[in-house]
Amino acid sequence: MIISTTNTIDGKTVTNYLGIVTGCVMAGFPGGAKAVQRGWTTAVEGAQKEMVSQASALGADAILGVKIDAHKSGIGDYLYITGTAVKLG
Repeated sequence: MIISTTNTIDGKTVTNYLGIVTGCVMAGFPGGAKAVQRGWTTAVEGAQKEMVSQASALGADAILGVKIDAHKSGIGDYLYITGTAVKLG
């Protein structure tokens, strides 16, 4: 599965747009630079896995236009990842 923040892949043509796919995880970012980095990496990997699972179920070859965003709430920190699942030719 190709995952990209861009809207195109060099040498490939988008033949079908399959829909928006998402991933969301509640993340804990403990103190200290290394701990925060590990927490961020773990959160991104978890959200990405969820998004790829959705795209695979749609028969996608790639996810384009990927955006990652984090939000704080009274309950905790959330990391969201979104993109567009596509078929490539």
